[in-house]
Amino acid sequence: MATFKLKFRPSTAEGKPGTIYFQVIHRRNTRTVYTGYHVMPEEWDGRTSFIRITGTPERQARLQLTASKLRWDSKRFTSLIKDKEQSMVEYTADDIVSEFRQLPPCQTWFGFIHSMVAKKLRIGRLGTAKTYRDALSSFSRFRNGEDIAIDALDAELMGRYEAWLRGQDVKRNSSSCYLRTLRTLYRKAVEKGLASDKDIFRHVFTGFAPTAKRALPIDTIRTIRRLNLPDGSDLAFARDMFMLCIFLQGSSFVDMAYLKKDDIKNGLLQYSRKKTGQSISVGWEPVMQEIVDAYAHLTVGSPYLLPIITKQDGTERRQYERMEHKVNRLLKKIGGMVGVQVPLTTYVARHCWASTMRDMGVSLSIVSKGLGHENLKTTQIYLSSIDTEGVVKANRQLIGKIFENKSDRNLFNKTCRFIL
Repeated sequence: MATFKLKFRPSTAEGKPGTIYFQVIHRRNTRTVYTGYHVMPEEWDGRTSFIRITGTPERQARLQLTASKLRWDSKRFTSLIKDKEQSMVEYTADDIVSEFRQLPPCQTWFGFIHSMVAKKLRIGRLGTAKTYRDALSSFSRFRNGEDIAIDALDAELMGRYEAWLRGQDVKRNSSSCYLRTLRTLYRKAVEKGLASDKDIFRHVFTGFAPTAKRALPIDTIRTIRRLNLPDGSDLAFARDMFMLCIFLQGSSFVDMAYLKKDDIKNGLLQYSRKKTGQSISVGWEPVMQEIVDAYAHLTVGSPYLLPIITKQDGTERRQYERMEHKVNRLLKKIGGMVGVQVPLTTYVARHCWASTMRDMGVSLSIVSKGLGHENLKTTQIYLSSIDTEGVVKANRQLIGKIFENKSDRNLFNKTCRFIL
């Protein structure tokens, strides 16, 4: 049976790091596999034939990463030899070395997440890509930028990460979101055979904690709509995007950013959600067209309905993200103007649409379909039977409630035919 050893060869030059290599032995034949990893003599433990973790915190982190890669390579050598023995076929030390060299290099955690981000971007799943990037950014800060081999991740590390998040005053649901995202990515790595499943998230919170109500009363929504803001100002644009988000059945900002003019046909706006790919249909009302018309001069020659993405040069995602940050910053100012206690964002508008619909007595199945939810188990079986007209009807009722006073209602009645 073949065996292997991990060995260290000091450098012939004084003060230079030596080389770590594997020695494969089978039937008195010895072959050498260089790892490409180098350590100083004092960083090698001759008694255990392995790396000694020492030095500054930064150096220790690098040595830990190298050690985890070496453990991963050792597991692969063990697996190769085991497979050869079980096959009952003659093999040589050269066969073991050759097959080992054909294996992909040890995948690191950061590198794997970067590859998953790139995959999501290629298929247009921008929201998921951003979620992956945000989780990686947080975990990287916890690690002081030091990568780690996937198979070196364990429950203790995730527990320390959760404690670090608490120490950074990260809210419990935000912490849970980061951990759920990392758990999803870890499971994908396990499926690809890059790590063994050690249930490393078993001791951390990945659920949903109760949160403060984000939705606004209908009177507050009316007050925001009536604010006297300078035409063409950034504040007016932010307010109009907030209102349009409500009118469009609580549409997410990324979906609004990518809406195109030719998505409107026969009185319906139809598009696919960026997050899930689910098809959404919205009855196109004059109050929506009024907002679009106010900014039509900024979209001349553009296929997009709104002036959020203004250039088609490969930076579309960054354009919408920058605009979203700007609009949300301005909405917080608007919230201060009307005395809103919660930070006002476009996501609050989505909550407003859903909560107002519920308060109007609209069925949960219609609300779910209007929002484009696809994973609400209690309503999923009903979604296929809810037609677009039911959602359009409910949405018109909501818009009618916003246009509450007599002059507003007269304007609304002149332009909209209620399906009641």
